[in-house]
Amino acid sequence: MGLLMWGAVAGAVLNIVLTALLASVYARNARKVPTMFTAGLLTFAVLLLVGNAVTLWSFATMMPVYTAGLEPYVITYTWAQAAGLLALSVVTWK
Repeated sequence: MGLLMWGAVAGAVLNIVLTALLASVYARNARKVPTMFTAGLLTFAVLLLVGNAVTLWSFATMMPVYTAGLEPYVITYTWAQAAGLLALSVVTWK
């Protein structure tokens, strides 16, 4: 497994942490203000959390299948998502 894939794994772990934190905030908001919007945010966060868990699982189990040519795309996608989740987290907590 190349260094870029280890970076993608680190990004996937960060995505899981950020998404779990967002889901907890959205769950708390959905209990306090039970609207379709808050339920939608919670649903979005939970589904994104599942997607990130599957991504991390695929990195762990299928690493030998990834060719070196895919590594730059995988790490770019993973860290772009992390940047987006970080921005969403900052806006959510303000």
